[in-house]
Amino acid sequence: MKPSALLTFVLFTSLALSQQPEAGKAAKKGKARTTSAELAKRMTTWFPDFDHTPDIVYKTVGDQTLQLDLLTPKGLKGEPAPLLVYIHGGGWGGGDRYRCSRPDISGVFKRCAAAGIVCATIEYRLNSPQATAFDSATDCKDALRFLVKNAKQYRIDPERIGTIGGSAGGHLSLVTALGDPKDFPGDPALAGFDPKSLRCEVAHYPATDFTDVKLAERFVGSNRAVLMFGGPADQKADVIRLLSPVHLIKKDSTPVLCFHGDKDTVLSVENARRLFAKGKEVGADIQYIEVKDGNHGFSSQGTPSINEIVAKASDFVIEKLTK
Repeated sequence: MKPSALLTFVLFTSLALSQQPEAGKAAKKGKARTTSAELAKRMTTWFPDFDHTPDIVYKTVGDQTLQLDLLTPKGLKGEPAPLLVYIHGGGWGGGDRYRCSRPDISGVFKRCAAAGIVCATIEYRLNSPQATAFDSATDCKDALRFLVKNAKQYRIDPERIGTIGGSAGGHLSLVTALGDPKDFPGDPALAGFDPKSLRCEVAHYPATDFTDVKLAERFVGSNRAVLMFGGPADQKADVIRLLSPVHLIKKDSTPVLCFHGDKDTVLSVENARRLFAKGKEVGADIQYIEVKDGNHGFSSQGTPSINEIVAKASDFVIEKLTK
């Protein structure tokens, strides 16, 4: 690896870890990190109302297998069920699919169980010198393609699918829901299995516009652009636009519900305000709730509260997926 690429990777990884408060604190205190195997075992404790199917391989890239976990409401019978897919955050370069245990996500999952909605939590290639944010978005598209292709096996209704995510995952879930599948070709084995449409998308504190240098300066105004987009920003305008939800939302787009705290210092609240304004301009079905005094991750005491956010997000998802 060239010295400049190594420096960029180190800086990027540091930023990703800064957006993982639990992992970051554990590392600073010298505590051992929880292994993926241990986290997988905890899924049954976190989500007792679901039957847990772990480690489903949906795609292989080189020597890397990409997996998802499926949560099926206990006792689910009858017709194929709707599906909500969670895409985790972590600065595009960190995090894992077990972040579904976060209160703003787990609360939605638990309400989905009562409504007969299957939930999935997926992993994707994390940003590195070998994988860009575009690769991450393509993986998210492929995860949905896999679930559509195997809908019968997993008792999923491929015409009733929604997405949810926060931070980098909020961005990727927006791109997954709003981006044209033709722009994100992935695994040839999954070609032709894109959902006909998605019923809903919930985004918590996402990035929405990398084309605005002022808003996205930390991503496009430095060497980080090489890691994020595969090259200098001025040479990757097409990729940057495809990864900017503000430029993807249209009148007939998937219905969107977005939450963002007005005290967010990681991803400015202007991201959500801009997406909402653009959505209204084009006539899209979009709702926006700004969390007063809310920070990145909603760990502060904001208004609405985390319980109220969960309730509003759950009502939105259940209405769109079950009716």
